[in-house]
Amino acid sequence: MSQSEKNIKGTESNTDAEVVEVQEADVQPIGDTAADPTLTEQLELVTRQRDEWREKAYRAAAELDNGRKRFQKERNELRSYGVEPLIQELLTVTDNLERAIAHAKADNNLAEGVKMVLRQFMQILASKGATPFDAMGEMFDPSVHEAMSQIPSEEHAAGTVIEVFQKGWMLKERLVRPAMVVVAAEPPTPVAEAPKEELETEQKSQTETEVTAADTDSE
Repeated sequence: MSQSEKNIKGTESNTDAEVVEVQEADVQPIGDTAADPTLTEQLELVTRQRDEWREKAYRAAAELDNGRKRFQKERNELRSYGVEPLIQELLTVTDNLERAIAHAKADNNLAEGVKMVLRQFMQILASKGATPFDAMGEMFDPSVHEAMSQIPSEEHAAGTVIEVFQKGWMLKERLVRPAMVVVAAEPPTPVAEAPKEELETEQKSQTETEVTAADTDSE
């Protein structure tokens, strides 16, 4: 082999070595995201967006569930108490029928017909869950009673209902109309009378004072 051929091969081997060194220097480990800050920021942004959308999805699901429960509650209340306006109107009719019966004669055929109509009304009201309650003799309760007046009474404890002007009505567990009542009050405290001897002494002293004043004026 000539000297020129040896020089050419040596040059080629040196060039290959340099290429290998350059390639090894440029190679980066796969999956090392810390070397690329832009990729890290994008990953953090995507993660934040994911968390935000997840929170919105949870909030929307909670609102939907609350709306469903509220709708169910309103539907149940409407089913139970939707007839309340009609009940209130019918109570006026029953009151008038009861007044008519109270003022009718016992042997009146018309009164018997009115009683029959009243029973039918009471049955209809009961079928809808409406029932009257008697407040007579109970302690006054402002949540279900309406006091029309107070009368001092020695026979009943203060706060006892002693008269009912108008019945109260309940629709299941809800008050439709309070009972109009008269409530017993504490009787007035009697004024203590002074002993007879003290009254006589006071009158005598007053008389003597008047006599003395008269004598002084005459002088």
